[in-house]
Amino acid sequence: MQQPCPAEVTGVTVKIDVIDANNNYRNIGTATSDGYGAYSFMWTPDIPGKYTVIATFEGSESYYRSYAETSFGVDQAPEPNLGPTAPPASQTEMYITGFGIAIIVAIAIVGALILLALRKR
Repeated sequence: MQQPCPAEVTGVTVKIDVIDANNNYRNIGTATSDGYGAYSFMWTPDIPGKYTVIATFEGSESYYRSYAETSFGVDQAPEPNLGPTAPPASQTEMYITGFGIAIIVAIAIVGALILLALRKR
């Protein structure tokens, strides 16, 4: 009919189904296309493996029913981090700890020398 495109075009509903890695067929939702026929859908797969996606347009008074399919793979999710790791000690803390130990050892040596000197008398 080649009529001009209306200014406010409404899209069509697209049903989205998957066949998961266990060969289960299920509907995961619907999306609405834009005026050019493009659509998108957000979904988080629940198991790893190959998925086949089937998008179906049920048809209207103007268009016949149609469908398309594609596939994608989902990897196993990484193991969660079990918690924060302790931050490494800073260089300043290492020097302070080293100097503190050296001072304690020096005091112990001086104390031992004083005790030896007092025993010799």
